[in-house]
Amino acid sequence: MSSQEIIIQIMPATGWVAVFDESGDESAEALVCFALVESTQGGGTRRDVRPMLVNGKQISFADSAPNFLRVEELETFEDEGEEEEEEDGEE
Repeated sequence: MSSQEIIIQIMPATGWVAVFDESGDESAEALVCFALVESTQGGGTRRDVRPMLVNGKQISFADSAPNFLRVEELETFEDEGEEEEEEDGEE
């Protein structure tokens, strides 16, 4: 059975990033928006909020990437990165 996705609404995602696994390291890309997406498959319908980012000249769902880990506030991601750097420097 095929599925159908319809974007119902979009909301700005200022200050939010998608975190990806890059060969064991984490990297972040700024999100453009969050989309309220309605999916229909096999007669059932569900709604999810999905993160979107710019991919070249297109906007795509960040959570569709195979190396997608999570969505996080940019400030939190940066703070975690600083803590890891401090821990590495103490060794």
